[in-house]
Amino acid sequence: MTTELRTIPGVELVKTGSWDISTGKWNVTRELIAATKASHEDSAIPRPIVKIGHTDERFDGEPALGWIENLRITDGGDTLVGDLAGVPAWLSDIAASAYPRRSVEGVHNLTVDGTTHPFILTAVALLGVTRPGISTLRSLADVRELYNVAASAGTPITITLDGKARSTDTLTPRQRVMVRAAAARRRHRAAQQIITALTAEQEH
Repeated sequence: MTTELRTIPGVELVKTGSWDISTGKWNVTRELIAATKASHEDSAIPRPIVKIGHTDERFDGEPALGWIENLRITDGGDTLVGDLAGVPAWLSDIAASAYPRRSVEGVHNLTVDGTTHPFILTAVALLGVTRPGISTLRSLADVRELYNVAASAGTPITITLDGKARSTDTLTPRQRVMVRAAAARRRHRAAQQIITALTAEQEH
């Protein structure tokens, strides 16, 4: 059975301001938004996942329902926007009415491969009746082109191998496995660091 996946483009994730969230007051500046986007461009950082509601991903066993890609900054630096990619069609079809709101999860001041990131976005939780901490985010009901936008599966990427740029379409099966394994090792190391940091925050 083939599962249809879609992309919900142009979703507002974070806005500048002082917000009352579950862990206290969160002051979001333009500098923090810029740093968050920069951390997303680090290949050692796992892609933020899409999920329903705020649950502890270390223990609940719930599946991810997509990921965040193409982070960009709008409104003169005041808004962080991303695309919700790899979202199941059934969720995309009801998101505007059932889960119009969202809230982000992340970790502050985490060092990965020698670089300290002020804020790393780890997940975006889709919310229904629960009000988000950032109250001014545009509702999914207002996002243009919400429906019927298919996600690209297996999009080729370009890598440098033996000093030459190549598309993954031109790699041998063995080379593809090596590329995936190397990327997985880096993501695993970064994920372990994030989990450790989240555990420490939970304990405090």
